[in-house]
Amino acid sequence: MVTVRLENIEKVFEQKAPSGEVSKVYALKNINLTIHDGETIAVVGPSGCGKSTLLRVIAGLERPTDGNVYFDDKVVNDVEPKDRGIGIVFQNYALYPHFKSKGNLSFFFKLRRVKEDVINERVRITAETLGVGFEELLNRKPGQLSGGQQQRVALGRCIIKEPTIFLLDEPLSNLDAKLRERTRIELKRLLRRFKVTTFYVTHDQVEAVTLGDRIAVMRSGQILQVDPYREIYKHPINMFVANFIGLPPMRFLDVELKGQKLVGNGFEVEISSDVVKAIGDESRKLAAGIRPEHVEIKTTPEPGFFEATVDVIEPLPNEGANYVYFSFAEKAESIAKTDLNWEGHVGDKIYVKLDPEKIYVFDKETEETIVAQDKIFSVVNA
Repeated sequence: MVTVRLENIEKVFEQKAPSGEVSKVYALKNINLTIHDGETIAVVGPSGCGKSTLLRVIAGLERPTDGNVYFDDKVVNDVEPKDRGIGIVFQNYALYPHFKSKGNLSFFFKLRRVKEDVINERVRITAETLGVGFEELLNRKPGQLSGGQQQRVALGRCIIKEPTIFLLDEPLSNLDAKLRERTRIELKRLLRRFKVTTFYVTHDQVEAVTLGDRIAVMRSGQILQVDPYREIYKHPINMFVANFIGLPPMRFLDVELKGQKLVGNGFEVEISSDVVKAIGDESRKLAAGIRPEHVEIKTTPEPGFFEATVDVIEPLPNEGANYVYFSFAEKAESIAKTDLNWEGHVGDKIYVKLDPEKIYVFDKETEETIVAQDKIFSVVNA
């Protein structure tokens, strides 16, 4: 088992314009991250944010422009990928098309002239690990396999080497929804069984939540926050993280501090003195964030509720809930989560209240979090 530590990692690519001018593109900026022995870190972020580049740096497929990669206490910047004890599964599986599945699994050992009986035993153990039906795939070539079957062979090729680190780059993204769900659970069982240090790149939040002990959120080559999912969901460090983590995304409303209230266009919310103190200056530009489960809906007017109009109702039977999208006051919009039996209709007038104890407050200029539910991030002049 290995602890992976990334220290001040930067990766810069040179880009040449048609004019001949060369510019620098920072793919990774000052990355500091520790993946503990046996831990799974799931890395999420928009396309092009540097997730896969960071994986390639850990693998040794890209050399960092600056900084060091440590496996335990050893710097491995100059260690070849084949000597790092890693197992990689790529998005496109990268199977050898002219080899049968057994050949794909055993190729690593054949290069090292391992005895045939040893190879056969390792293949047998790997097939047992991957469960019912895998042995049937061993005599088929990749072109004769479905996407899900190819993915299992790619996982098998990773596992058979008994690596000390798993590097998985969106391995489920090419699967259909049902197969992705089944494979996600199977992969979770494997990770729990092997307890191997794992770096898992994904754009899918459900995968990240299911598989990751902690989640790293990236944007523009930087890691913004690394925490367990519940902590990120409840206490995002800024507006980007708050919007990126959570389905559906958090909605933001422009507000001003006026006395003991946050006042927006068509609504107001009374807040605590601690929140007022954290905000400080009433001239500060603010955004209020609210998650759907913290919005209350009524069909008749009540004190503290503001009027809105139902735009869309999205039933989610699996969750036993509806997401109600509503608008108010010059195109402002938000979402509420209701019971599945809620009997509203598109176009209905509703009355809405934002839970003052669950509201988020952000600085609009810096996008940094000021208050996230029960946590004060900063206090002005404290």
